[in-house]
Amino acid sequence: MALVLYSRGIYWNSNTTILVSDAFHQYAIFASTFSRMLHGEGSLFYTFTSGAGLNFYALIGYYLGSLFSFVYYFFTAESMANGIYLITLLKFGTIGLTTSYSLQKIYPKLPFKALLLLSTSYSLMSFATSQLEINMWLDVFMILPLIILGLHQLITQKKTNLYFVTLTLLFIENYYLGYMVAIFLFFYFLVQMSWNWKQGWRRLFLFGLVSILSALSSSIMLLPSYLDLSSHGEQFSQFTQLLTENSWYLDLFAKNLVASYDTTKYGAIPMIYVGLVPFSLTLIFFTLSSIKRRVRVAYFALIVLLVASFYLQPLDLIWQAMHAPNMFLHRYSWLLSFMLIILSAEVLTRLDKIKNLQISVSFSIISLGFFATWLFSSHYSFLEPFHFIISFTFLFAYLLAFWGVSQHKLQQSVFYLVLLSFGLFEISVNTYYQIVGLGNEWNFPSKEGYLQNYSQTESLVTKAKADNTNFFRLEKLLPQTGNDSMKFDYNGISQFSSIRNTQSSHTLDLLGFKSSGTNLNLRYQNNTLLMDSLFGIRYNISQQNPEKFGFTLKEQSNNLYLYQNDYANSLAIMTDRPYQDVSFNLNTLDNQSSLVNQLTGLNLQYFTRLTSTLHESSNVIDNNGFVTVKKPVNDIYTTVTYTVNVPAERQVYLSLPNLSFGTSTNTTVQIAVNGQVQQYTTDNTFSFFNIGYFSQNSQVSVTLQFPDTQEVSYSKPTFYALNIPNYLTAMTTLTNRKVDTTVSGNQVTSHFTTDNKTSLFYTIPYDKGWSATVNGHKVAIHQAQEGFMTVSIPKGSGTVTLTFIPNGFKTGCLLSLTGLVLYLSLRLLMHLSVKKQLRKTDSPIN
Repeated sequence: MALVLYSRGIYWNSNTTILVSDAFHQYAIFASTFSRMLHGEGSLFYTFTSGAGLNFYALIGYYLGSLFSFVYYFFTAESMANGIYLITLLKFGTIGLTTSYSLQKIYPKLPFKALLLLSTSYSLMSFATSQLEINMWLDVFMILPLIILGLHQLITQKKTNLYFVTLTLLFIENYYLGYMVAIFLFFYFLVQMSWNWKQGWRRLFLFGLVSILSALSSSIMLLPSYLDLSSHGEQFSQFTQLLTENSWYLDLFAKNLVASYDTTKYGAIPMIYVGLVPFSLTLIFFTLSSIKRRVRVAYFALIVLLVASFYLQPLDLIWQAMHAPNMFLHRYSWLLSFMLIILSAEVLTRLDKIKNLQISVSFSIISLGFFATWLFSSHYSFLEPFHFIISFTFLFAYLLAFWGVSQHKLQQSVFYLVLLSFGLFEISVNTYYQIVGLGNEWNFPSKEGYLQNYSQTESLVTKAKADNTNFFRLEKLLPQTGNDSMKFDYNGISQFSSIRNTQSSHTLDLLGFKSSGTNLNLRYQNNTLLMDSLFGIRYNISQQNPEKFGFTLKEQSNNLYLYQNDYANSLAIMTDRPYQDVSFNLNTLDNQSSLVNQLTGLNLQYFTRLTSTLHESSNVIDNNGFVTVKKPVNDIYTTVTYTVNVPAERQVYLSLPNLSFGTSTNTTVQIAVNGQVQQYTTDNTFSFFNIGYFSQNSQVSVTLQFPDTQEVSYSKPTFYALNIPNYLTAMTTLTNRKVDTTVSGNQVTSHFTTDNKTSLFYTIPYDKGWSATVNGHKVAIHQAQEGFMTVSIPKGSGTVTLTFIPNGFKTGCLLSLTGLVLYLSLRLLMHLSVKKQLRKTDSPIN
């Protein structure tokens, strides 16, 4: 793997990083936050650097649950590309080691060359190499061989320690793929029973009991993760059809061709390649008469189940916990690759039993399958003649080797050497093309790209922290990723994560922070000044003046500027009276106004519509409000201009519903206001743009510029004005109710003074893991607007303390301890039983 990556310009401290796809946007950033936590910065349980607040323990369980994660301690966000590179190589190497060790213990007669070939084939299977950026999955691949070894020891020797420890470790490290492995282990055990029914039935109870105790001992992670997902995760996917999308008859052969790579996005065919040698040996397995027929039938049934799951949507969803993946489909398909390795080991221990007929049948099936795939290659646009030529070349070499050893014209030592040489070359070629395909589809970013504006941003964040003792939030107007706040360690709202609080994200979406669909993304950008101040956005980092009322320049670092919002609120907002929810609708600005009025006790109008005039042009077509703009032949931009009459003391916004960029990949918008140009992102944001603040009555010319775009369309645009005097009245009302709030780790402390009984409204996502005390006495936390929290406070001065412990964590610890004690008790009983049997055996016969 290191050599393949090196061939693509990826190595330690290289200019090209390994941070492809999600590794760039998620894994490197989450690892950086984890590293800070290991250094004592932040909390194991909670972080405010994502999604306005996030259960970090749940995120660790999904993204960072690995013993190797502690290596991140030695890396910072700036050097994390090297950290991800190192850990990725360590994990691939460990997969090979655990597989080789396990196979050697289960099949002691296997020659070293065979162990090396099979373990390398499994380590570099296409599922792992084509999705190496999701390095949390690599831990599962390295643990499963040890689990299978432990299961083998449980069945044959009644030893349970290895099975218990490794299965417990798997559930703690990766409960998601652990769920799939649990299903697989159930069927795999049934298959193993076919070797010896009597022994299998005797071990069935022990297998079930140890498996349950393993799950129980994993409760320290399983229970909090389950409760978090059940409260804030996605809804179960529904069965919508019988067959999976894009599946076809010859997929099994198409994805076993050497170097075949289709996509890891939508419409992918299962990544099942693990080498032509394991593929051919698996087919031979089912022809060996030296293996009991019922055993072959049992293994065949398990393989049929796995393959059928690729085609049948209900089975496909069940394997994936009833959640249809957004990308990286068929996430259990690697289990078929693992099965091929196991069956290959079974065959190679019976090498002298293989006959020419069995070899011919196996290679004929593969050859006919590949030939049929070539005939119908129109169904597989990713396949080229190269894939067939190289696959048939390797297949022919293996055929000669098998014929040679079966005819005793080739010594077994030479046979294994040939198999190893060609096999390692084949798997290396395949790995190379998986990495090439991955790079072409997702792009391996440069170090310069990863560190874009890094030192400048870090400098400005440090300045903001130095100037504040109370809690504040900060956001970038032109972010690089949805997780920039985690990357640079500032409290923010934006988020891109499978672990998220869907309730709060939905509420934030209704308030203008876009988070649609399954709430995988949440974005701060393109919202109003009203929400900036309400949610405590004290700072913006931008490349120019953000043109927001009340934002003043505080610091500059090269091309970046730090602007401070003079009217930002505290994390805790004192309400006018005990808080009662208001009704939200689909109109974002109505929701913002209702929430602010409810918090302040005022009844003000904040937003009004402005009239605008479209400048007529030959490149602009207005069809009853639906506007299409085409780029003139000799112009750089696709442009359209409006004139707007703006009253004094107004912050102006433009809404462009249903904005479409046609076939262009550039989705940025540039807006020129009286000659001054601002740039806006539309990446997972609403098409709602800030035009600027106007202190006097003005007639404003607004020109929309769309770079690198031939045609743009949108529904009837609307200009809105925020009434700044009313905005100031509302914000002053809230800030005058003095509440000082600080955050330390997983604890929030608010000092307040009030003349009447009321509430503190926290702009923190509601989560059952929070508990509260007022002046040391435990009080209830109330859910507000579905996504936030309130705490009732009495008249006078006092202190509210919020503490976050993941929901179910304490119970999970107790259950884990119980599971461990029960397992140790089981081992003690088994030990005493063995001693009792030995006494009976040693007693004299009368």
